[in-house]
Amino acid sequence: MRKEEIALELYNSAKDNGFLDTIHAVIGSRVNVSIAFTKKACETNIDDIEFSVRANNALKRAGYFVVDDVVNALANETLIHIRNLGKKTFNEIQTKILVFGYEHLTENEKQKFFVDLVERNFDS
Repeated sequence: MRKEEIALELYNSAKDNGFLDTIHAVIGSRVNVSIAFTKKACETNIDDIEFSVRANNALKRAGYFVVDDVVNALANETLIHIRNLGKKTFNEIQTKILVFGYEHLTENEKQKFFVDLVERNFDS
């Protein structure tokens, strides 16, 4: 099966079964992804994302108030260094930001996301 066909199958599965369930079923929790966030998505207040109280407080204590702050901290690998931020809370933040970004893509961008996902995670 070609990579484009795999990407289309994944896209359709995400529509039918949910984004996270599809990713975890096919690739597992060790997935290499990249999502382009729109300016509007980046300007979203973290209070608009349903983080746990612990995650929300940790982000605010570190000075992260909008999605762009969190995305940059994830990209620069500085988020993990927040004092008293455990692995479980870190994983929650990372997952919710990923889902938030995916949900704000257009249908065409979602399809391209899965093409990129296959390229990043599957050998030829």
